[in-house]
Amino acid sequence: MQQPGAMVIFPLSDNVKQGVAKRMSEVSGKQSRFNTRLVRVEDHDDARRLLGDLGSDPAGVAIMSRKMLHLVVAVDNIQARAANILKQVMLSKGGECATPRNVISRNTEPVQVVLMGTVSQFQRAIKNLAMQPFGLRDLGKELEELLGRVLSVADGPREMAAGSHTLRFGERTLIMGVLNVTPDSFSDGGAYGTVEDARDRAREMIKAGADIIDIGGESTRPGAAPVGLEEEAGRTIPVIEALAGEVTVPISIDTYKSEIARRALDAGASILNDISGLRFDPPMIGLLAERKVPVIIMHMQGAPRDMQEEPTYDDVVGDIIGFLRRQAEAALGGGIEAGKIMIDPGIGFGKTLEHNLEIMRRADEFSSLGYPLVLGTSRKRFIGAVLDRPVGERLLGTAATVAFAISRGVDVIRAHDVEEMSEVVRMADAMCGKSRSMWREDGGA
Repeated sequence: MQQPGAMVIFPLSDNVKQGVAKRMSEVSGKQSRFNTRLVRVEDHDDARRLLGDLGSDPAGVAIMSRKMLHLVVAVDNIQARAANILKQVMLSKGGECATPRNVISRNTEPVQVVLMGTVSQFQRAIKNLAMQPFGLRDLGKELEELLGRVLSVADGPREMAAGSHTLRFGERTLIMGVLNVTPDSFSDGGAYGTVEDARDRAREMIKAGADIIDIGGESTRPGAAPVGLEEEAGRTIPVIEALAGEVTVPISIDTYKSEIARRALDAGASILNDISGLRFDPPMIGLLAERKVPVIIMHMQGAPRDMQEEPTYDDVVGDIIGFLRRQAEAALGGGIEAGKIMIDPGIGFGKTLEHNLEIMRRADEFSSLGYPLVLGTSRKRFIGAVLDRPVGERLLGTAATVAFAISRGVDVIRAHDVEEMSEVVRMADAMCGKSRSMWREDGGA
């Protein structure tokens, strides 16, 4: 889905290029009278700010700002006969609906459509859909919820309680420091094999700017086999107990086993990071609901031991959004509060190089779900594939992915190299208009 407000550039025909060149030659040398220019409007906040700076009437700002955001929305599983009605509704409101070529002859067969229009046009169409058959009334409700999430981004930071700590999303990008207490993780396996080493590393990451410490006791590298319950507990629980009484940031436990999660929460952890997306251990949802614990629901195709065996998707981002939506709904159905859910598309977990790059390019589409977005690119194989670098030489590649991800609206980045990524995050945040309170006044050369 196109980022709200983003400009789409189509290739020009030779005739059009010649016409433009001729016109440019005619006006060259003339002094501009009006300084005409394109203006970038990324979101509703940008639109309101631009109109406010212009001095528009507040009532006008409320109306016109919704006309400045152009949205492209994909819709799956709509009956073909409903798609025909939807197209007419969107056209009547000044928008558009792209459908498959032979949609008229497909009747009740499910199809995908793509809707295009301003927020204002969508809002008018939604009112009409409330009176339409074939499931369009329910679609209108989903579209209304989606618009609500798009427009709520400008309402200020969101808060999430994690034990005695509070995470604030939207004000600045948060950093989750990765602490693997395993002998065989792909990047730092064996580096922190004792409680003392792990505790010292956690202290270093917090000092360098980590907002969360994520502790994992089972390698999830491609091809890794699962470890036993007691072995994983023996690696992680003593470290959590050593840190819980002294650290000033929340501790996350990286596990898909509910028993490990229970022991970790008892020891002082206050966030669960589940690479299975709450699939592997059914009692996990009940535990999280009972303890009111924030959870990161991650996407992974398969399991670590087989996830890289020819992963395939119809539409990698659309498929992942569908999975995360279903798992979030399962969490809500099991009693987990919506305000306790974060999502992670799972870079490198059952994805090819092309899949990972596509997820990066389209990371802003995950905002459709309305949950804080976590992304882990640190030192990963797709960076090595692009740059031809071994795992220990992927710092600059990681920095590029972190900066790009922040520009796409990611809320939390996972990092091994916290000190270096902290500077990348601060600079990227500044360019994206975040964390203004941390800037120095002098921005000159």
